[in-house]
Amino acid sequence: MTEQPEETAPRPLATHLAARLRELRARRGFTQDHVAKRLGCHESAVSRWESGSRFPTGEDLVALADLFEVSTDDLLGRGRQFAASGSALVDMRLLERLAAADNVAEFERLIREHEEQAVWLPVPDGAVLVPVAEAMRLTRKVAEKHKASTFVDRLFRPRA
Repeated sequence: MTEQPEETAPRPLATHLAARLRELRARRGFTQDHVAKRLGCHESAVSRWESGSRFPTGEDLVALADLFEVSTDDLLGRGRQFAASGSALVDMRLLERLAAADNVAEFERLIREHEEQAVWLPVPDGAVLVPVAEAMRLTRKVAEKHKASTFVDRLFRPRA
């Protein structure tokens, strides 16, 4: 009698990654072939990643994150992304727009349009990137506890 292969249980990480890759690829209007060519792999590899039947190598995971301009944490569904000590958060799109300004007047117009926004922020030790809704929930909880403080408004950015 031949044994039937056991059904493998769905793997939550692979399932999440598969859905996220399909979403990001669709959002960019890329085909699986385009992704494969950019990564230097076969289209069938991308198809298997998107079906959840295979998991990309670490190198491919990093290449996918770079291609879609997201973090590997984001690809893998991590809600909190730990920031490396000594790093900075840079708004590359704004910086590129500022660099492309043809004159001082255009540069200053862009700065005025983004008055409350810094182009880069140093990331302090212990900083964690979280979804905006979680950041608001966490800071509101602390603000409520210390609502009598004159500094409580400093917990929130951008300020109204």
